[in-house]
Amino acid sequence: MFRSADLVLLTKIDLLPYVDFDVARCAEGARRARPGVEVLEVSATRGDGLPEW
Repeated sequence: MFRSADLVLLTKIDLLPYVDFDVARCAEGARRARPGVEVLEVSATRGDGLPEW
């Protein structure tokens, strides 16, 4: 799915302090599959990334 994606939407980033998830590693993997893909971090709870999305 990442090979044809124009955007990777990472949701629920407000939970990052509570889970073992590496955003940079995820973005790196997505960009290996699809160079130049945009990675957008979003939190509906805090509103992060919503205007950009």
